[in-house]
Amino acid sequence: MKNKYTIKAVKELLNQETVSDELLKELQLDSRVGVKKLLEQYYKKIEQKTALIEKFHTKEFLEKPYWNHNLLVAGVDEVGRGPLAGPVVTAAVILPPDNTLYEVDDSKKLSISKRAQLYKQICDQAIDISVAVGSPQLIDQENIYHATELTMAQSIKRLYAKPDHILVDAMTIPVDIPQTKLIKGDAKSLSIGAASIVAKVSRDRLMTMYSHLYPEFGFENNDGYGTKQHLQALDEFGRTKIHRLSFSPVKKINKLY
Repeated sequence: MKNKYTIKAVKELLNQETVSDELLKELQLDSRVGVKKLLEQYYKKIEQKTALIEKFHTKEFLEKPYWNHNLLVAGVDEVGRGPLAGPVVTAAVILPPDNTLYEVDDSKKLSISKRAQLYKQICDQAIDISVAVGSPQLIDQENIYHATELTMAQSIKRLYAKPDHILVDAMTIPVDIPQTKLIKGDAKSLSIGAASIVAKVSRDRLMTMYSHLYPEFGFENNDGYGTKQHLQALDEFGRTKIHRLSFSPVKKINKLY
């Protein structure tokens, strides 16, 4: 008996957004090895998506009590506390209850391309997003911890929508809004995870721009962290305007770029 579908057609059918039970039953009766492999891949993909959605729902448990009462909750996170150069960047993100950001996670666990993809999805779906930048001068003046708190406060104040509650990753933000402080919050909360992605993508883009001003330091690759290339350039060319003077070994460098 002649097969109803070519292998190519089966692949296209299984790649559709929705696949009917009738079609799956029909394909299960197909004895061709190629069809069996495609079905195996399809079921594996469905299994992975189900696991992803289940994980996604566990990450909403901190936001759910506020969403259930029509309250706005903002997730806040920072990127760039450790580098020798560049600012600390914070982001505040308010998500709607009906978002479909299934793959949002701690930005450090994601590839550059996945972060870029999720950044766009977050921007498309968020109720409000705000990014704030804490300069190296602020960091030197206040110390990195307090500078981060002040920059987080800026990202909250710049939101158009005032949140009823804040979820923040391991910090206390100096604003008069109730907040929940979480250790490893970017992996536990959907909103904080979204904020970590927005902050990371924003800071990486900023450091890539700085790399054009200071090409010897490789900022587009090291984001200002003390890599071998960065430390060698610091010794050879001196410190730049975006270096943190209070950080060792920058404080020992007198030469200016």
